[in-house]
This record gives sequence, structure tokens and C-alpha cells, in this order.
Amino acid sequence: MVARFVAAIVVGAAGGALFAAMAAPLPWVLGSMAACALASIARLPVAAGAATRRPMAAVIGVVLGCSFHPGLLGLAREWWLPLMLLPVFLAISALLCVAWFRRVAGFDPATAYFAGMPGGIAEMVLIGGERGADERTVGLIHAARIFLVVFVLPFVIRHVHAPAAIPASPVTVASSWPDPALLLWGGGSMTAGLLIGRALRLPAWHLMGPLAVSAALHATGITDFRVPAWLLAAAQVGLGATIGCRFGGLSLRAFARILALAAGSTLILLTLTFAFAIVLGTATGLDPALLALAYSPGGLAEMSMVAISLALEPGVVIIHHLARVVMVLIVAPLAFRPSIQEIPS
Repeated sequence: MVARFVAAIVVGAAGGALFAAMAAPLPWVLGSMAACALASIARLPVAAGAATRRPMAAVIGVVLGCSFHPGLLGLAREWWLPLMLLPVFLAISALLCVAWFRRVAGFDPATAYFAGMPGGIAEMVLIGGERGADERTVGLIHAARIFLVVFVLPFVIRHVHAPAAIPASPVTVASSWPDPALLLWGGGSMTAGLLIGRALRLPAWHLMGPLAVSAALHATGITDFRVPAWLLAAAQVGLGATIGCRFGGLSLRAFARILALAAGSTLILLTLTFAFAIVLGTATGLDPALLALAYSPGGLAEMSMVAISLALEPGVVIIHHLARVVMVLIVAPLAFRPSIQEIPS
């Protein structure tokens, strides 16, 4: 397993370097993700599962925490309307996507329901499996959705978005080697965050714990440490590799079908995302590109990384995605009724 993981990292790093040379947005994630997906489908000996993802997720959690600052609370007050309308967006998204997977994909009610929920992969697979859904299908659909969103959204936003007048503060430094302050604060944030996240059983605790500790330190002004750019790039390669390797064992035909079905639901979600972003941006004067990332159907870590790569405010994206994860995690199991999930043909 170790050799397969090392191979995945090497393949992912090569893909990331290629995308960086092409000046693609978020190159180390996108390049690694694409290269490892192709390698997995070609049945090359690559693998990067949940256990191997955790160290990378912990580093990314610390990095995302660095995007918080004492002025973020005041900024968050400007976003009360998008937060208030987030449940409406999630409800419409879920209804349309569940209908898509029932009518078009022909999934059974439980699988269609949890494949259509705009929640995290791990949570939807776990809860869906307990309620009779096909865990592999649910996991693959969500993985394909994140794959497509992460791959498409940075290019779209970079193409239509004007650079911010006041870009977000950088979360990395061009250091070739970590300094003592980083070892103390960054290493301490990661260690304490992992212990706290696991003890509290937070969802995605290996990401959320370090993020929470790092964010608290930065938001209160206790420290302002930054992570070396090379370390973030390495963590992004690992993140991209875990997404790409989720398609291992699929034939090209099966991969194409899953991707096509996920593309349909992703088109629905992105259409809603941009509609809400444009309307809310017009009504409030907030940046539509940042609204699109805040409402986007990608993963918390991935969308926050996109915000960082586009010099947008990742703290706002994190707050909205945390709210989305909590809402879906609480409401989706309670709202599931197998007897009423049937949709007439």
C-alpha cells in the first residue's frame, strides 16, 4: 500500500508540475487529480485512501486557518443575507438532484436521495449506507461531482472575475524551510487540532480540528504565522491524488457513465450557484465570484483552496461551507423517508 501511495504522489506531482507550467488555476490540486484519475482508470498501481489523505488534510486545515484574521468577524456581518438564504439554496439543490438521480439515472430511492444531497462524501456514504443506499455509487457520484466542480469552477471564475481591489491576505510565505515560529505554532495547531477534532468526533476531524485551532489563533491575533508555499503545494498534491484515486477499479465505460450522471447534477448545482451568486451580488453589492465559491457544490477544502488561488477571501468560503455541511448533516437523515422517495415516472 505504501508503494502504491508513493506512486500516486509521484504521478500527482508530475501532473501538478504540468498544470503549473500551463499556468492553470490551482495547478497542484487539478494536475494531481487529473493525473491520478487517468492512472487509476488505466489500472496503474496507484492508491491514496482516507488514511493517507489525513496528513495532507491536516496541513490544509492549518493553512485554511491562516486565512482568518481579527477583521473577519466584521466582514462576516456583511454576509448575513447569503447565510440566511443558504438553506433555500440547499433545499432547491437537493430536490432537483434527487429527482435527476431517480428519473434519469434510475437509482433506487435511498441511493438517489443520498447521491443528490449536497453534503460531504464521507458523511453521505456513511449515513446513506445505514439507510440502504449503495455506498459505492453514492461515494463515486460525490467524488465525480467534486472532481468536476474543482476542475471547472476555477477556470470559469478566473475568466469572468476582475481581480479584487484589495486581495485577500496571503496564507503562505516563500520560505525554503520552516522557521521555529512555524514549527511551534503550525505544528502545535496541527497536533492540538487532531486531538481535539477526534475527541469531539467532528466531521472530517483531520481537517476541521487543525482548521479550528489555527483559525482561533489567527482570528484572535495571538499569532500570524504562515505556511511555506512548498508545504502547501505538497499537501495539495496529496489532496488531488486522493480525489483522483477514488476512481480506481472502474472500467472506462463505468467511469464515463458515473461522470455523465454526475455532470448532469453538477450542471444543475452550478446553474443554481451562479443564479444565486448573481442575484445576491446585485442585491447586496458583494462579489459574485466569492458568492459563487461560497455556494458552490465542491468540498470545503477544495473550494477554499480555489479562493486562495484566486486571491479571494477564503474565510467567507469556509464559513458558508461549514454551515452547508452542518445543515445537510442534520437535516438530510431526518428528512429521509423511504416511503416518500419514490418519484412517479
